[in-house]
Amino acid sequence: MMKRQHFKAILSTLLILIFLFMVITGALLYFGKTGVIWGVSRFVLREAHFWVAVSLCVFIPVHLIFNLRLYKSELRSLRGGQKDDGDGSRKD
Repeated sequence: MMKRQHFKAILSTLLILIFLFMVITGALLYFGKTGVIWGVSRFVLREAHFWVAVSLCVFIPVHLIFNLRLYKSELRSLRGGQKDDGDGSRKD
């Protein structure tokens, strides 16, 4: 059980870092109109941005699958169902 929680924590942190890297490279590509940005060519930035976006598209479904129970409990509480503690177990 602890390994699963550890994996979920690593996956969430990885998603945040990937997203931040993608935003930074996207902003550099959008606002930097010259051929070289911070000593890196636009081609390298474009390739990095593309592969980071592809990895994000792979990791988001994995993240959703591992946290499905959490999402179900949040939806249940939004609809006015029974209260729970966020891990999918109900409190009566």
